[in-house]
Amino acid sequence: MRSLLEKVEAEYGVKLPRRVITIDYGEDVGDLFVRFRHAEQTEGEATADGKVIVHYDKKGRIAAVEVTDITAL
Repeated sequence: MRSLLEKVEAEYGVKLPRRVITIDYGEDVGDLFVRFRHAEQTEGEATADGKVIVHYDKKGRIAAVEVTDITAL
């Protein structure tokens, strides 16, 4: 998991939180959702290539990251 998140940081120039709360893997489509903090509402921003969606809380902090296809990284 750590190496995958490090790849996301390096590829997309984001600094992800180190504390992971939950991890959800959708085996049927190969997507991965990693939550770093609880947030009532988040706003997702896709990367230019659409492979990763970074979710921000109301204060602009990264709350989660979604990798739409982990085999693509």
